[in-house]
Amino acid sequence: MNVKEKIRTLKIFRVIVQIIFFIFMPSLFSQAFAGVKEAVALIGKGENLILSDFVIKLLILCAVTIIFGRIFCGFVCSFGAVGDWFYMLSEFIQKKTGRKLPVIPSKWQVYLQKLKYIVLICVIGFCFLGKGEYVTKYSPWTVFSLITSRNFKLGAYITGVVLLLLIVVGMMLKERFFCQFLCPLGAVFSLLPKLPIFHVKKKGQQCFERCSACTNRCPVHLKYDEADIRDGECISCGRCFVVCPHRIKKNK
Repeated sequence: MNVKEKIRTLKIFRVIVQIIFFIFMPSLFSQAFAGVKEAVALIGKGENLILSDFVIKLLILCAVTIIFGRIFCGFVCSFGAVGDWFYMLSEFIQKKTGRKLPVIPSKWQVYLQKLKYIVLICVIGFCFLGKGEYVTKYSPWTVFSLITSRNFKLGAYITGVVLLLLIVVGMMLKERFFCQFLCPLGAVFSLLPKLPIFHVKKKGQQCFERCSACTNRCPVHLKYDEADIRDGECISCGRCFVVCPHRIKKNK
């Protein structure tokens, strides 16, 4: 099986997994982040943490992330899946029209990835101060959850609708736009420690000079030729492993 066939097989497998979770658990990401908001709100009130369904789901996903990396982001998250599908549509349009979208410079991408931490801090601040209802009211995630539950009464969430539409545009312009630059849950997961056996590791001495196949295919623009890989940004999509001539391996 050549590289193109491997990439195609991985893409089909990911899409199948994403569709399954989109159908059966479309709001898992918003429920998990509701656990973050709920926990912070209780701390802000000086109350004991309650293991609600939302908090339990958050803890389970955090445990999965610590053990396996951000596989939730790469394969399970419905919002990330929608982003992938919109970008596939964008790629199809680009191919048919013969036009390529401009590429965001590497330095800009690294800086833009910090925005999600600002979003997370803002959300935590509102919830800590007891103003979590504003986050819910204006959140594009709220609108997405309503739509996936076939509730189209969105009149009270106009701001969230507008933000969701802007995010969709971003998803078509840049692969994993929301996941990289704006997702507060992704920010939480990126800060978690990972077990060493699942860290990304490049086999430097066996790499072809100036190959960069892994970096070129990475949807979150990780530079594997650098000594310090931003491992927290890795969404465990598996592309680097598939395209690497010598296989990017995990730490032993």
